[in-house]
Amino acid sequence: MYDIKVIDSFSKKQLSRLKHAKAFVRETDRPHGIMVRSSVVPDELITEDLLVISRSGVGVNTINVQSSTEQGVAVLNTPGVNANAVKEAVLSSLFSAVRPIMPAAEMVQTLNGPDILAQAEARRDEFIGRELQGKILGVIGLGSIGTQIARSCYDLGMEVLGYARRDLDLDYVEQVDLDELLRQSHFIVIALPLTEETKGLLSEDRLRQVKKGAYLFNFGRGPIVDTTGMLAALNEEIIDGYYTDFPEESYLGHEKVMMLPHIGGNTQEALEGGERLARKALSDFLLYGTVRDSVNFPPARQLFHSPYRMTVFYEETLDAFTDIMKVLHYYDLKMGDMTSNRKNEFAYMLIDLEESIDKIEAAVEEIRKMTTVKRVRILKRPHYKKRKRAKKTRTS
Repeated sequence: MYDIKVIDSFSKKQLSRLKHAKAFVRETDRPHGIMVRSSVVPDELITEDLLVISRSGVGVNTINVQSSTEQGVAVLNTPGVNANAVKEAVLSSLFSAVRPIMPAAEMVQTLNGPDILAQAEARRDEFIGRELQGKILGVIGLGSIGTQIARSCYDLGMEVLGYARRDLDLDYVEQVDLDELLRQSHFIVIALPLTEETKGLLSEDRLRQVKKGAYLFNFGRGPIVDTTGMLAALNEEIIDGYYTDFPEESYLGHEKVMMLPHIGGNTQEALEGGERLARKALSDFLLYGTVRDSVNFPPARQLFHSPYRMTVFYEETLDAFTDIMKVLHYYDLKMGDMTSNRKNEFAYMLIDLEESIDKIEAAVEEIRKMTTVKRVRILKRPHYKKRKRAKKTRTS
């Protein structure tokens, strides 16, 4: 039985389905699993009892990934599930930057009389907009969100520049370095997660390189943009407008700043899809040891045919794998299928076993003593029942 702590709201439908993994939502300070959206996961919850944190969404800046890794806790997320929602929020913001639709609609509401159309048309010059077609869009970050934004804007007739750490085969994006993107783009969209590498990426010096009169849209994370530098760029009329999905006190009241309450991925479809995938990822990890999308564990999955499965998450050293195999051979464990994969300096294995649980538990105790091993688990195949020997009947 697994105790699951739920941070943020999830539908009763998805939470009720956790019971298929013998997992139940409880209010506890030592859970085996955590489900979360964008709230902070307190460090004190990352204990030796915790096995997995499943995030509905992609950003994990509210989770102590380093501490989780040291404890052997898998941090799972759902990349791409809200990509379309964020893309549409970016497109809405782009259109609002060039076409004053809402101010024009608000003006019409102030008119009265039978000749409202004539009155409204007389004031059209106050609401002359611009077109996106033919303009240059710079997309910083070409993951699932960034590529969708790039494709849609290309289809609108924009020229699209992209910045990413790796080369991508995208015929609708011209990849350039970051400084060139800033110098050329009329509109700049940030679609990066917050990491140690991306924090402060758009420094004051970089913001001063932005094409004069450009607009910047931050749908990545707030700290990617230096706040002091952005205010300076706005006040010195280098940047004409800043749209951000991550409100900050420093921007309150600034006429060139539009702040949204972190609603980029906040659609009914994205929320339902995210919580379904987060619940499924948590259940599959608990039941089968399966890892699909994780920021600290490598991907691993295989069919579960044997009676038992051992999962091992360990720091990859020259002898770590060999030492684990020696223990399995010492206890003469008959192995079935095995999957091994690595991510950064860590490795993760699924090893299916045919032997008795007593022998497996003895081997696990030995493996657990290894300094390189962060977590080792024994899983029993769901619905597996040991066959009973048929009693022999005496014939006369």
